[in-house]
Amino acid sequence: MTIQIALLFALLAAMVYLFLTEKLPVDLTAFAGLVLLILGGFLSPEAAFTGFSSSAVITMLSIFIISAALLQTGLADLIGEHIHSLLGGKELPLIAGLMLISGILSAFMNNIAATAVLMPAVAAVARRAGLAPSRLFMPLAFGAVLGGTLTEVGTPPNILAAAMLKERGLEPFTLFDFTPIGAVLLGLGVVYMLTVGRKLLPTRVHEAGGGEVADPAVVYHLQEKLFAIRIPQGSSLDGCSLGELNLGSALGMQVAAIVRARGPKELAPRAEAVLHGGDRLLVKGRRSDLDELLQVQAVEVHETSVEELSPIVRGVGGIRLRLPAGSPLVGNTLKGLGFRRRYGVVVIGIQRDTELLREELAQIELRPGDEIIGLGTREQLESLTEHPEMEAREIGLSAVRELEKELFVIVVPEGSPLTGQTVRESRIGELVGLTVAGIIRDGQTQLAISPDDPLVGGDQLLVAGDPARLTHLLQLREAQIETEVPESSIESDNVGVVEGAIAPRSAAAGHTLAELDFRDRFGLQVLAVWREGEAIERGLANLRLRFGDAFLLQGSWDKIRKLAKDPDFVVLAQTEQGQRRPGKAPYALGGLLLMIAMVVFNFQPIYVAAFTAATLVVLAGALTMEEAYRAIEWRAIFLVAAVLPVGIAMEDTGAAALLSTSVTSLAGPFGNYAVLAALVCLASILSQGLDGAPAVVLLTPVVLEAAGTMGISPYPLMMGVALAASAAFMTPFSHKANLLVMGAGGYRSMDYVKVGTPLTVVVLAVIILMVPIFFPFAIPEEAAAALSPP
Repeated sequence: MTIQIALLFALLAAMVYLFLTEKLPVDLTAFAGLVLLILGGFLSPEAAFTGFSSSAVITMLSIFIISAALLQTGLADLIGEHIHSLLGGKELPLIAGLMLISGILSAFMNNIAATAVLMPAVAAVARRAGLAPSRLFMPLAFGAVLGGTLTEVGTPPNILAAAMLKERGLEPFTLFDFTPIGAVLLGLGVVYMLTVGRKLLPTRVHEAGGGEVADPAVVYHLQEKLFAIRIPQGSSLDGCSLGELNLGSALGMQVAAIVRARGPKELAPRAEAVLHGGDRLLVKGRRSDLDELLQVQAVEVHETSVEELSPIVRGVGGIRLRLPAGSPLVGNTLKGLGFRRRYGVVVIGIQRDTELLREELAQIELRPGDEIIGLGTREQLESLTEHPEMEAREIGLSAVRELEKELFVIVVPEGSPLTGQTVRESRIGELVGLTVAGIIRDGQTQLAISPDDPLVGGDQLLVAGDPARLTHLLQLREAQIETEVPESSIESDNVGVVEGAIAPRSAAAGHTLAELDFRDRFGLQVLAVWREGEAIERGLANLRLRFGDAFLLQGSWDKIRKLAKDPDFVVLAQTEQGQRRPGKAPYALGGLLLMIAMVVFNFQPIYVAAFTAATLVVLAGALTMEEAYRAIEWRAIFLVAAVLPVGIAMEDTGAAALLSTSVTSLAGPFGNYAVLAALVCLASILSQGLDGAPAVVLLTPVVLEAAGTMGISPYPLMMGVALAASAAFMTPFSHKANLLVMGAGGYRSMDYVKVGTPLTVVVLAVIILMVPIFFPFAIPEEAAAALSPP
């Protein structure tokens, strides 16, 4: 192994690590890798950007547009709407039918889009048939993944395999070369899910009476978390708005309805809703949190100013610390850094541009230019003035003057229920969203407090936050708590509770509900978020959404339909999913058939045929140019374009020859099937963590070198690698179709391991056995010429 090959392997290993961990976006990793390949001399500048003009990239881009046209004209919806009438309500035919329908759609549509368009119908069918959603969503995703193996355009690995053969001077695979083996794999997948897989599928909801699975409220155990708060007549809460009461951010509760003493019930009320004596608030949350809060009723809240604080907090000062662009703290949270323990500073605010952040500070991801506002002892603050990771902008209590209205003292009187409890047990900070900065006891200020320090009568807690929040919540001690609240009381003919999910290529992924202005933008209330088999109920406004999340929504059906039309979200209820153009459906179908005809009759290569069809569907009005741009998964396009030259680098440096020698030396003595099996298993292993496309790119030069060394045809090896790269069932992250249904099905990562691992083994075995039947090892004449050394 030469030094150049060793350096290339080190670079590729770093890229694979970043692909797996996503510490950088995958497309940015590919871009950075491409730059290093050029600067390191592994690639010439001319060869480095050939991926952007590759026929594979043109084909992928065109297929995204064609599949979007099939979606926007309602052709795919039409199938989804008739699933129940076509398949009935029994589990076995539903599993088989859904896998076949999603598989056939995925043969010509992007398989993630095929999964997304069928999800609302599947959720509705599960409820009508009395089945847990977890019994159907995984088969749906697996069917779509297997369906991609039916044609050359069904999945990026197939497209790339054909394009890379052509670029090496070999005859490429044609549109239906994949079909015989793909059809067997899809059929095998159906049989597996009807037998072994069905026994391994989880059942995650309780059945309701009458044999029907209740709506998503049951999945999220909403009934167990509903209670009512009655406002007594003459209460000081009379005239207070929901926003002022602030149950949401303070206690992680959502007010799902207000039952008026006088007037109609308000479902999904807005923050401006004013409360009156006699009203009942129907609340979703943990009753125990409210009970614990009411223990705090004996405390006294003393608002104060910076000047008044000075004699109280002797030896304590304020500081403003700015984070420069290169600081290693950027990108981390205060909690993740252990900031208070590490630097001895209690953070009470973060200044970000013109905005002052005061809530959920521990969870905020730090950015360049942020100013951390905190309290600490003089000695600790002085030690930070020359800190290399932060710039001290101001020191002294004047540094926190902007937050003086947020600083106050809570006095724990003798005999308070809090006396004897530890700071952790009192949960003052957690329950009310306040920061307990320290304890003033016997005239001494203690900032370095432990959560296990007990509270003593007469303690003064130095607290940062909005004192009005605590004052309003303490007024709840006058309220009456009722536990018997039926979940039907938060729905009506006009207001529903439904489940939603993050759509493919959604711009919402990576953002919080607060950043998206979700409540004001859509008029819907998020009651909970389902992530990896668990419902998250607290801190929802600042929870960063991930692809694969599902969430429980409450709001008017008009607003729910509005959300369903937004391309960033999928509503798992059969509402109008967007403004469809059924009159343009013949053009979308015609474009697809034209592409097939041009390829079948050898009129044009696949990339020309696909691009022609994509252009015609836009010209015909089946899709607008804006929709076409949005339909393209640009990250996938840029990823493939930037990764394609890696194969050239592997060939030019001799890395591909070295790997192929290793494969042939280990597996070659056992015959051609062993070499095929080794490459198939390697492709599948890579695809479980990487996207299937990079796996094909990395292995193509190895395949061609191995075929030349063994004196066999490259076609069975290439076909095996392409199909194995699509056999991604073992983790939710191995394919976006798996990740898309994760939240909606209530799956955990281990569910994919249990159900997907046996299926992967069976699929790989069939690929190894079947590929040589249709693509023999005997080398064709044209392949022999292309593989022979110049």
